[in-house]
Amino acid sequence: MRASIRNFFFGLLWPSLSLAAPADDSDLDARREAFVAARPAAEAGRWEDVEPFLEILRDYPLLPDLRAAWLRKRLGDANDEETGAFLARYPELGFSRGLRLAWAQSLAERRRWDRYLAVYEAHYSDRNDTGLDCLALRARLNTGRSDGVADEALAIWLYPYSRPKECDPVFAWLHDGGWITDASRRARIDLALPAGQIQLARYLARPLPPADQARVERWARLRANPGRELLQKGQFADNDADRELVEYGLKRLAVQDPETAAARWQIYSGYSFTSGQRLLLERRIALGLARNFLPGGRAAIARQIESGDRDAVVAHWQVRLALRESDWSAALEALDTLPPDADANTDWQYWRARALAAIGRDADARALYQVLAARRDFYGFLAADRLELPYVWSDLPIPADEAVIDQIAARPEFVRLRELFVTGLYSRGRAEWSAAVSRLEPAWRAQAAILAQRWGWHSTAISTAARAGQGDDLALRYPLPWRGDFVELSQAARVEPTLAYGVARSESLFMPDVASSAGAIGLMQLMPGTGKETAAAARIPWRGWHSLTDPQTNITLGTRYLSKMLARFDDNPVLATAAYNAGPHRVKRWLPERGAMAADVWIDSIPFRETRRYVRRVLASDVVFDWRMNAEPRRLSIRMPPVTAAPEDGAIAGPSAGL
Repeated sequence: MRASIRNFFFGLLWPSLSLAAPADDSDLDARREAFVAARPAAEAGRWEDVEPFLEILRDYPLLPDLRAAWLRKRLGDANDEETGAFLARYPELGFSRGLRLAWAQSLAERRRWDRYLAVYEAHYSDRNDTGLDCLALRARLNTGRSDGVADEALAIWLYPYSRPKECDPVFAWLHDGGWITDASRRARIDLALPAGQIQLARYLARPLPPADQARVERWARLRANPGRELLQKGQFADNDADRELVEYGLKRLAVQDPETAAARWQIYSGYSFTSGQRLLLERRIALGLARNFLPGGRAAIARQIESGDRDAVVAHWQVRLALRESDWSAALEALDTLPPDADANTDWQYWRARALAAIGRDADARALYQVLAARRDFYGFLAADRLELPYVWSDLPIPADEAVIDQIAARPEFVRLRELFVTGLYSRGRAEWSAAVSRLEPAWRAQAAILAQRWGWHSTAISTAARAGQGDDLALRYPLPWRGDFVELSQAARVEPTLAYGVARSESLFMPDVASSAGAIGLMQLMPGTGKETAAAARIPWRGWHSLTDPQTNITLGTRYLSKMLARFDDNPVLATAAYNAGPHRVKRWLPERGAMAADVWIDSIPFRETRRYVRRVLASDVVFDWRMNAEPRRLSIRMPPVTAAPEDGAIAGPSAGL
């Protein structure tokens, strides 16, 4: 870095860095372009390539982010003072969080233990970050503050799962000091085995006698094939250790193969299990049978109820299985066994009304439907359809207070937030937005939601309005971003635009950059493999992550994949939506064995709670978006044709794919 430029930056820019842009900035677009152009160089640690942009960015709100990016790339002894000063000056920047964490880790790697401890104690001691906690223990050992380290390190070590690599030196110190004994190893093995951590248990058993290693291998065989291992009663004695093995194997088998689990339980039910163990095992098996719609599932659930099992999930499945078999009288009886607070849930109110109507108690059913029909949700729409009533929208736009909105927008932190959004730094902006809104007067927070909506920052507007208790502004809660793309690309894929909107809102809340914990990316949350396959079939250039975070490309791929699910399931939006969330092969397994089933019954008997909620949310959103776009939406019941059995040969049209 040339000395003159360096002096210019530190002497003129650093003291005057501001989070607010100048009040009169006719070159704002040019500043934004300069920031976007300079950011890759800063992130790569090439400050010399940032220097040409410094003059135009002199008072730009995001200039500190460039320096933070450069500091993060160039962490080291030469920059510790500057890094510390930067973080002290800008503690709340979104980029500061990542910089501070990287700096703390760098300090530990360079064995700058005193400084690491200062950063850790100020920012991370209460975060329950095991890696950072272990680094702090190392720092204490290396700075002569070892009191209590052994006990704290043992508490971290005695855990059923592997610990971060940062803990290895501390654990080695424990071992060398004799703190890790055979007894403590066995204690950790006892935690690891029921958690399925066979490799960890094997590692822990290496220094132990052969009997301990044999015990681990016994668990390993049971985990790998519980049905086979539990077949021979003589393999397991009626003692504490073997009963624990049997219990573990049966719980695992109840998920993998509930029918086999039920058969194996008959072998071992005479063992001396506690009443609590019996209850839990029989519940697991009954729920496994029920969720897979297997023979004996309904009877097993009934036995649980009769035995006094008060688990709410068991009670819910008693209702669901009765509904699935159209046994309305039994469904009504099962509804009466639900916990007292169940009537507060619209789903169970709706099913009570459906059951009452089915057994001829029309007046009672209509009274319940009437209450539900006043709601703007999935069950409210269905209840209104039953009564042939218009939908109640309760659309109450938030009154805009322009003076307050102007004051919020002029605050330095919101000026900065605007720039984060415009330059595509969405995730950093969302984190800073939450902190900034929390500092506003409560009465101003709804106005902040309006501001975010005007910026086109829809996910933030929706969440901010919700936190402000403003859930009835439907233009804000159900916005129509990228409307032209959604309409054109949905129609090209032969998908209703309103359904595509419902999927996008439910998947990402219109965040183009968001990634799920499972790896799905973008507006319509596509897995990279699905995106690549769909792009190839549509002859669309594939650029990986960039394709999925580009709104137009993501909408193109998402609507085409949704179209594929519709084609695969005979244009049934209910099944296509479920397949979009859970995968088509699971949906195929959930179809009725024969005949047809009412779509509302099928939805509420989906085994996965997440998918049940997802389908209801998407379909209700479809209705609201239809109202927003067309003023007179189609009825929800029209969008829910009966669910029919799969063809006898088990085939479903269309190539296989899945999220």
